[in-house]
Amino acid sequence: MPRITSKGQITIPQVIRNKFGFIPGMDVEIIIEGNKALIVKSRDENKFMKWLGRGEKRSSRTDE
Repeated sequence: MPRITSKGQITIPQVIRNKFGFIPGMDVEIIIEGNKALIVKSRDENKFMKWLGRGEKRSSRTDE
């Protein structure tokens, strides 16, 4: 069972990270529902991840 460190950190078990696609450095959100705290992928992170890979430079200039 995961424990909270003195710094307030918790290690998410590998099986859960794999199942939900949590990767190192990923931003997450904590949503409070009653007496539960849910950890979800950040909505901003998802937009950023979709944007990744779209920065390929395409040259419109042709040398003749």
